[in-house]
Parts: sequence; C-alpha cells; structure tokens
Amino acid sequence: MSQLPRSNDLDAAVDRFIKDNPHVWEKFRLLAMKLKVRGHTRWSAKNLFEVLRWDHAISTNEPANAFLLNNSYTSRFARRLMAEDEFEGFFETRTLKSKHAEDTRPHD
Repeated sequence: MSQLPRSNDLDAAVDRFIKDNPHVWEKFRLLAMKLKVRGHTRWSAKNLFEVLRWDHAISTNEPANAFLLNNSYTSRFARRLMAEDEFEGFFETRTLKSKHAEDTRPHD
C-alpha cells in the first residue's frame, strides 16, 4: 500500500483537530465573521491563529504549551472557511505544492 502524500496527511490531521476541538474552529470562524461585519474584505489567517493563542493565554491559567495550534493548519483553516460562499476570497493563499492541490485550492 502506498503512503499518502503529505498534503493528505495534513488534511486528515486538520479534520481530526477540528473534530476534537470544534470550539477552535468556531472561534476562528467567529473572528473572521466579526471582521467581515466591520467591513473588512480580506484578512490574515495567520493573524487569526495568533489571536486565538492570545485569547487562550489571557483567559486561562494553563501553561502556554497546553494550547497547541499547529502553524501548518493555518492554510487549511483558511481554505475550509473560504469554501463557504460568504468568505470566498477573504484570505490570500498560495497554490498548494502537492498534486492534491487541485482538490483543495480555494477561489483565489
């Protein structure tokens, strides 16, 4: 049996993360929605990840390593959100380098 390409592994990891942590996905989506409501048509997914980390740090007494949000997930979160019509084009993304790119590429 052949090994899955890295992009498929990453997609599966993000799917598992969101399934196990739906509150993180919902907060990411909520932050983007708040920006859209304020009139922003584009934003940085990386910035939203940093806001999520900051928010967790100031709202809990957990050690910093208790909330792990993998930087590799950023582009997949952005693409997943942009799959929703109201967020189409909200984040700037690069073309995925994998052969799998055609299946997951957002509407640039």
